[in-house]
Amino acid sequence: MRTELENLQQQVNTLEENADLITQDIVRIMPTIVSLLSENEKNMKEFHDTRAKDQEVLRQIQTFIRQEHEILSKIIKDYGSLQHVANTISETANQQFSAFAEKEKEIVTKLSQIPDSVNIRYIYGIDLKSTPVIIIMILFSVVISLGLGVLLEKDRQISDKKSYETRYRMVGLELPEVTSSIDSSYSVDPNKFHNLVIKREEEQKLKFNIKRKQKEIEDLKNTTTPKIKRKY
Repeated sequence: MRTELENLQQQVNTLEENADLITQDIVRIMPTIVSLLSENEKNMKEFHDTRAKDQEVLRQIQTFIRQEHEILSKIIKDYGSLQHVANTISETANQQFSAFAEKEKEIVTKLSQIPDSVNIRYIYGIDLKSTPVIIIMILFSVVISLGLGVLLEKDRQISDKKSYETRYRMVGLELPEVTSSIDSSYSVDPNKFHNLVIKREEEQKLKFNIKRKQKEIEDLKNTTTPKIKRKY
């Protein structure tokens, strides 16, 4: 019995020694394990970052492929439209070419009907749309208008002269003394007599204006003065 206890005690001691050794080994390799775990965690983080970047690149590639597919579909659709337009242009060109061919035949037929020699008769005239001709016509019109104006003014002056002469002769018949005095004054100094006539005319105009103003003032007073009602 004692021997078994000693054996058990020895086994326990051995286990304790082994546990101490294992603990020492664990303590010794713990930094290495921690370092390996940190490195592994770092590698996992880099792996996740790389995977995220790869997924972003994959998404961009998918977007690019989708856009290229849309562009290609549009090009194919436009090609169909262009093909239709090309067919329409070709048909129109063929129609125009046929029309030109018919016109060419018609022109050739008409040219064959033209005689080899033709008697040309020249007709000379004035081009009314030519600028020099228009300028000359305007100058003639201006000269004619000025001439007519001068003639009309001369005729008016002659008519006035005849009228004044007739009036003066009538005054001479009615008042010979007045006309005699006027003739003598005019013969002495015509310029002075002319200035005297102008001065008298201005005086007459001034007197007439004064009388007209006085009449207007009197009319204004009559309109502003209140009327007195008479009682019967």
